[in-house]
Amino acid sequence: MNRYICLLVFLGLFSFALTAQVRETLEEEIGKIIYYDTEISFKKTPAYLIGVQLGDSSFVFSYGHTSGYQGPPQSDQLFEIGGLTKSFTALLAGILMNKGRINPDSSINHYLPPQFQNPTAKKITVLDLIQHTTGLSRLPLGIGLKEKDPTNPFGHYTKNDLLNNYQEVDFNSIKKNTKFSKKQYKYSHTNYAILEVILELVSDQTYEQLLQKYIFQPCGMHQSGVHDFTTENRNKIIKGYSLGGQPTPPWQMRSFAGSEGIKSSMDDLLKYMRVNLKNKTHQLGPVLAQNHAPLVKTDMAKHIFGGNGWHVITNKNYYDVVMHAGSTTGYRSFMGFVAESETGVVILANSPHSMNGLGLLILRMINNNWKRTRKGMKTGIN
Repeated sequence: MNRYICLLVFLGLFSFALTAQVRETLEEEIGKIIYYDTEISFKKTPAYLIGVQLGDSSFVFSYGHTSGYQGPPQSDQLFEIGGLTKSFTALLAGILMNKGRINPDSSINHYLPPQFQNPTAKKITVLDLIQHTTGLSRLPLGIGLKEKDPTNPFGHYTKNDLLNNYQEVDFNSIKKNTKFSKKQYKYSHTNYAILEVILELVSDQTYEQLLQKYIFQPCGMHQSGVHDFTTENRNKIIKGYSLGGQPTPPWQMRSFAGSEGIKSSMDDLLKYMRVNLKNKTHQLGPVLAQNHAPLVKTDMAKHIFGGNGWHVITNKNYYDVVMHAGSTTGYRSFMGFVAESETGVVILANSPHSMNGLGLLILRMINNNWKRTRKGMKTGIN
């Protein structure tokens, strides 16, 4: 019995030492990338977190200092994640499709009240919203007229405003004037704002309730949300800074929560990424795997495709990289992963300044310049 206990202690210490060694190596390599390959400045971005997933091991690295706190940001503190929210909304849509609440090939009009239906949108489907193939503009025309505070663009733009704008769009004109084809990719926040409305109407639940029920609770994400924060979590939101370096409050969303609205922590986003990496064994697996597929050509590059709520970078000599980034007035986010090598990177920052491709640079590094395999998991970073 004593020998058995000693063996367990030894194995535990050995595992701890190995993990510490991997962490030290990771920190050193990430430091080199930041110093030599980016132009990240603490003057522009006061604080940011980098999360790295290697198989079953997670590592978090903190940089800078947060306002009102005498140290670097913590992994349980909250950031706005901006456009990364779309991956959650697409996942909700897939879940409700599997439940028969939504037909992906049905017209958007089918799910909207009669007064908001658009006669020119009969062939525009829910799947077009998810895959950014509606032709809708990035933001609705005239949204600025409702803006009372430039640091809070959606605080006074209601869902009725959104639907009134949708009802007036001439989709025939979009197709004629832009040579728009049904599967032409055009990234649009408006798509996911409308999708949010549809999810709420078909389920008779709020977007926040849907997130909690179908994603946050099953994934163990207890710090994330849109509106209904506890006092404890509300106090954990890190102060954001604008491009001009001015403090900016978190967004209040009367619409567009399904496009830009989630606030989350590094701890929660690493849990979410692990679920995406382990999609073959998780209850959400079938929808996640479908959402990760490269489905629609984009105008970004020949090897970058649109998935359902994700962007997919295809590599002729390696596995696909699934990713999405986001930004708000005072924050920036990134998540990217390679399911086959069980690796991923999350970045959260408290300013919208560019991170100069840092997330993909780190992901390429931990994948040994796109040569890593699952067998490599046993031998440190490579």
